Amino acid sequence: MRAYAGVTALEVKDFIESGVLDVSDLYAATGVFIAHNGDLDEEEVEYTLSLVAAEDALDLIDESSGAACVLAFEIPDSNIESMHEMSVTLRAPLKWEEVQCAFLVSDDGEDLTWFATQEIANNLQDWLA
Repeated sequence: MRAYAGVTALEVKDFIESGVLDVSDLYAATGVFIAHNGDLDEEEVEYTLSLVAAEDALDLIDESSGAACVLAFEIPDSNIESMHEMSVTLRAPLKWEEVQCAFLVSDDGEDLTWFATQEIANNLQDWLA
């Protein structure tokens, strides 16, 4: 299942270094969310969830956190403890290997710039500045 977490650049740095990110809930296209948003296609559902995660990331920003980011994950069903309206609760921390891509969030939260997994480390210093 594809899922999204709003994080800061500093959290991304710590995640790269440790290989794990301990979050309990991630935004995901649960059955309830899809049922309530039947007019959206798959790409629109994913974009909507990314924007919700981006709002969370903007709320986390402070003077030392760096930029707001969204990480997209592919979560194995075995790590999903429960599903909610638009999120899932995890059984265990996320692993770096589950990251599918990152988005850099604009200051107003309206634009997301996509980065492939292999580009994240190369851009991290700019995000931390």
